[in-house]
Amino acid sequence: MLVKSTNLEKLLAILKDGKWHSSDELAAKVSFRFGHTVFEAREKGYVVEKRQVAYNQFEYRLLAA
Repeated sequence: MLVKSTNLEKLLAILKDGKWHSSDELAAKVSFRFGHTVFEAREKGYVVEKRQVAYNQFEYRLLAA
């Protein structure tokens, strides 16, 4: 049986390496609305850091708990 992973699971799988990931990458691999998934992760206690790298360009990473 094929189990579809949730957007939150996809996001955490990408960010768990602790490296910075661009918003373009997350939009392509998680969902166009990945910002809601980041919000959901934060609501569940995950610490997702965000930094601006250029005008209207951001990167995200998961900090160790």
